[in-house]
Amino acid sequence: MKKTFKMLTLTATAALSLTFASQSFAAAGSFTDLNGDAAKDKIISLHDRGLVKGVSAEHFAPHATVTAAQGVQLIVNALNLNLDLVRFFKEPKASDYFTNAKDNAWYANAFIIAAVNNLDLPKDLDPNKQLSLEEFTHMLIHAIEASGKLPMVKPVVVDIKDQDQINVDYTGSIQRALNYGVLQLSADGKVNPKAQITRSAAAEEIYNALEYIKAHPAPADSATVTGTQAVQLIKDAVGVAPVLDAELAPEAALSREAFTDLLVHAIETAGKLPMINPVVVEIKDQDQINVVYSGSIQRAISYGIVKLGEDGTFNPKGEISRADATDAINKAVSYLKAHSADANEIITADQGVQLIAKELGITVDLKSFEIDPSSKLKREAFTHVLIKSLQTNGKLPMVKPVVADIKDADQINTLYSGSVQTALSLGVVKLSAEGKFEPKAELTRGNAAEEVSNALLAIAKYAPAPQQ
Repeated sequence: MKKTFKMLTLTATAALSLTFASQSFAAAGSFTDLNGDAAKDKIISLHDRGLVKGVSAEHFAPHATVTAAQGVQLIVNALNLNLDLVRFFKEPKASDYFTNAKDNAWYANAFIIAAVNNLDLPKDLDPNKQLSLEEFTHMLIHAIEASGKLPMVKPVVVDIKDQDQINVDYTGSIQRALNYGVLQLSADGKVNPKAQITRSAAAEEIYNALEYIKAHPAPADSATVTGTQAVQLIKDAVGVAPVLDAELAPEAALSREAFTDLLVHAIETAGKLPMINPVVVEIKDQDQINVVYSGSIQRAISYGIVKLGEDGTFNPKGEISRADATDAINKAVSYLKAHSADANEIITADQGVQLIAKELGITVDLKSFEIDPSSKLKREAFTHVLIKSLQTNGKLPMVKPVVADIKDADQINTLYSGSVQTALSLGVVKLSAEGKFEPKAELTRGNAAEEVSNALLAIAKYAPAPQQ
């Protein structure tokens, strides 16, 4: 009898798990457990479109809870996400993306699709976890925004009576769900975020989301992207919110060079790209590229994020379209998946010198700079060593830099000040959006690699002419 009980329990669980993916048992009108359910008509509509299923010929089980696996399957089905345009070097497995996923489970393909479509699910997601309302809502809103099925909006902040109960990571998604009409407050002004979401409530959110998408189509691919929109697109895709340069108007259309710089710096700052030695590509309209963006564009080409036109031009001043921005972001995400390195690692002076020697082919004597090889390198010191070593080895000319207004210039060691100004003039470094250099910040491997890459470009552009 005990054994029979276990089998019955397994059968019931399997039925609930497969209802979002399996074949329909019967017409929705025959469900006998939807009478009195506020979402009855919406559930029937979704069922008729093949987006939700019953647990049996007569039951939908509206009050049953939803697991993470079921939630992912439902969202993938509803948004018609797939792998049609993806080519894999090896057969993908759910366990490649999620540590707790089983490759032979019914949900495996949905998990792969979700990961490849950048739905930003936790790597340690437990397929059997019962989802709360806030968790499912966050998954759904992020999915429809990441898949480009919603236009970007600035939500009107809604007063939620139980706001203090909402996970801070989900607050934005809940607010946007309320703005989109995907979610509604209860009569007492609450959302009950910690309550386990039911099949009925999940289906209702899906229905409301699809209705909003139908009424508010995303901008055409040819539409341009503003600075604010670019920041949101990049943040949604790679999890990093880049900072717009002060001279860029947030609501103005972004140029191709500015967007590329924004994207490259976002993923490099996050430490998600390894160090590379970019082969300097000849760009026919190089003279039109802002020197501040030159290094980022060369690295973007090396990463395969962008490419030149058939005539070898980049068209840096052209306004970037949503289609081109989305394409670049998708390529950046693909590159991230194929390459990994700890670019956030703080490096020593000796490691910094080795990087300079390897990439630039010059010898650096740390003793001459009176720097301890085992010490953690500060940004100002590395910049000084880099610039002085290049000039000493005849790689860069001695220039009189245009003095930049550095907001934290008082923090820069006077010994290093000239080199920092020279590096700014040559485009080897640049200031933050606040106009700061942050000279005392410990240097990361990623930051060092960026300076060296920019130095290579400066060498190509400013190297002294050979003696006749």
